[in-house]
Amino acid sequence: MVKERLHVTDSSCRKDATGKVVVGKNGIKHTWKKYVEYLINEENKWDHVVSSNVKEGPADCVTIPEVIASLKK
Repeated sequence: MVKERLHVTDSSCRKDATGKVVVGKNGIKHTWKKYVEYLINEENKWDHVVSSNVKEGPADCVTIPEVIASLKK
């Protein structure tokens, strides 16, 4: 029962993008690096177009009593 609650903190193998099993610290690090690069570069393409409405007037300030009232809710 105690063993069930232990967290897995390390793994001796991973699968890469092609499904091949990778072993060893350097291979696993390389696999994670490629995966993170994929997430950063492929999934989030940006067309450099930014549009937003301009807010007129002063910025809204949130007061401490407003925060306290929200937290009580």
